[in-house]
Amino acid sequence: MSWPRDTSGTAREWVFAYDRLRRATETYREDLVVRLGAEVGLQPTEMSHLTPAHVASGRPRGTDLTALSVPEDDRTAYLPADVEHDLRKFVAANDVSDSDRVFPVTARRLQMLVSTVGERAAERFEQDELADVSSRDLRNYYAKQLLADGVHPSVVLRVGGWNRLESLSPFVDAPSETAVVEALSSDTDSYDSGGSVAHTGSGRRPNVAHSTTGVGTFTSSRLSSVVELVRETSAALSDATTRDELEQTLCERLGRSNAYRFAWISAANTASSGSQTVVGIDEAGLSDVRRVVPDSAEPADSDGDEVLVRTSNATVSTDSGVVDITTVSLVHGETTFGRLHLGTPPGTVSTSEQSVLATLGQQAGAALAAVERKKLLLADTVTRLRFQCTDDGSVLVRVSDALGCTVALRGVAPIADRSLLCFLAVSGVKTDRAFDELDAAPEVSNVRLVRDRGEESVLEIVLSGESLLSAVTARDGTVSEFVAEDGTASFVVELSNEIPLRTVITELTDTYPDTELRSKREVERDPQHATDFRESVEGQLTDKQHSALRAAFLAGYFEWPRESTAEDLADSLDVSSPTLHQHLRTAQQKLLHSFFDDLDTSMDH
Repeated sequence: MSWPRDTSGTAREWVFAYDRLRRATETYREDLVVRLGAEVGLQPTEMSHLTPAHVASGRPRGTDLTALSVPEDDRTAYLPADVEHDLRKFVAANDVSDSDRVFPVTARRLQMLVSTVGERAAERFEQDELADVSSRDLRNYYAKQLLADGVHPSVVLRVGGWNRLESLSPFVDAPSETAVVEALSSDTDSYDSGGSVAHTGSGRRPNVAHSTTGVGTFTSSRLSSVVELVRETSAALSDATTRDELEQTLCERLGRSNAYRFAWISAANTASSGSQTVVGIDEAGLSDVRRVVPDSAEPADSDGDEVLVRTSNATVSTDSGVVDITTVSLVHGETTFGRLHLGTPPGTVSTSEQSVLATLGQQAGAALAAVERKKLLLADTVTRLRFQCTDDGSVLVRVSDALGCTVALRGVAPIADRSLLCFLAVSGVKTDRAFDELDAAPEVSNVRLVRDRGEESVLEIVLSGESLLSAVTARDGTVSEFVAEDGTASFVVELSNEIPLRTVITELTDTYPDTELRSKREVERDPQHATDFRESVEGQLTDKQHSALRAAFLAGYFEWPRESTAEDLADSLDVSSPTLHQHLRTAQQKLLHSFFDDLDTSMDH
């Protein structure tokens, strides 16, 4: 049994791995650090600032928990009784006063401590994967255990300090098909907090709008058939290689089934013109449907989030009879790729069926996003947008203004939890001032000096959460240029022609109001971006191998002399050194195999 690094392990597997990790600790400090991460959800930065004064003197009535005011964050965490007991023993044994730090070391040192324990556990129990355990994995364990125990996700978000539901989605175990049908057929007509429908890969909850027509003829047999239909349709989506094929698969499978009279996919805003896929209804009937389906201007839920499934209050007469219209948003992350409209017999679609359809909409959205990413990679032409930004909501704009310097983006590599590993060339200011300014920024979780050449320094930073750059990469766009000078940034975004440009532009300018679109044009990409070689290599590399190889290249790992060590890279990517070497060695082997494709070299070793 190994640590479930990919987050797909069951709760029992995680407990088994955590038990071995704790048994590998050799000091009280090691054990306490591991427990604070895995059982309280603290991050290394929070642990490094923890003092006894942060621990409350009493317990909430009727519980065995002790409140903890988390340092460096505006939240309250809770210590289980045995963890609180061990913490107080450690404080007393080490003569730590109320104002002293419990762990007077840096956050990086605590991360290294966890890695050391993991490597020791791997050797002791002969489980190599345990060597890959990081402080982030401990927090993942914390989230997974709470969700497995039935704790509501909103509570997990609050006590763990996560900002978005999508951060928790990888930790929800997928139920069996039987469990899905039983849950959907229950009298409560809803899922519990551990169901996969409530938290799918996109991170959105399946917000549904109840129909006022009622559900008079709904039976468990209909739901069972819909679940089976959705399962088969989801499986078929993996065979589609283009957006047209994907949309046609959805409409053919659903529109020609016994459950639905027709299926139509429209643009995200149904008032928009453009291509559409229709099965089971003629043009006259489609015109009637258009008049009753919701468009993007319809109200969202109380939090302002888009309702993923909605059944209209009005019925429509078609050649196949009178139908209700159920609309399913095809979403992935922050992108809505379109809307699927289904004709159903009046009063037959329950909230449970809407939840099943919401899951299908998210799966289809993820498949559409993958198609768009591949299209952007291989496209001969892209849309290039040039922006100017003076908004101090962007950390790079703010730093260039505060220091009167120039900050140029050399490259970006995506890492876990939607964070970005960015490499910056900074000039016009002393390196230590730039380092300190970036290190103090709340959006930046880590800073490392890669190179100092006097007139210019190269710094590596980790951007966590929302940022100007992640707003682009979340839409599968590429930031090909970014230079901020004295508080004004000029940057270029490249997007596939299929990505809704207006949506991207609106989101950027709404989130960062002092941002202006300066130009937009369609351009041919440089020849090397569309070669078979690039396609071949990209198709073979996993996300982790690609990120490791790109980060190593940007950090000067392949230069001579090296500008970054393997240990530096491993720390930045939050993996162990053996894991980094494995990713790099495998990625380089695939790269060289594609280059020397005339050599009969096996890729199986």
